[in-house]
Amino acid sequence: MVHFTTALLPASVASDVIGKYTSRFSLTPAAWWMLLYGAIATPMTVLAGWIWANEMGDAGRTMTIHEWLGTALVMCFLILGVWRGRIFMLNRKPGLKYLAFAVCTVVALMYQGYLGGKMTIG
Repeated sequence: MVHFTTALLPASVASDVIGKYTSRFSLTPAAWWMLLYGAIATPMTVLAGWIWANEMGDAGRTMTIHEWLGTALVMCFLILGVWRGRIFMLNRKPGLKYLAFAVCTVVALMYQGYLGGKMTIG
């Protein structure tokens, strides 16, 4: 489940950026669908993570940051999903405010992945 979130959001943002600045309009609807699927998968991923963390007990500061950043990312995904859904319904390309928020969310997601990898791989 983790890999859906980490793949779909960056692919969605990249498709929106490319679609916005080229004549490839078909990329922008594709971006919406990728974001929608990611927004559906992410809450389930976070729930699974919280369940796993509770079974582990106290895992330290890195896990605490990872847990709460993941929870914040669910909110970011939901905000992006509603925002992007409105853009999709209006048949428009996303604006710079949306793209800036989406890129910030991708950066937070990358840090989240780094923390997760640090805990599992070392």
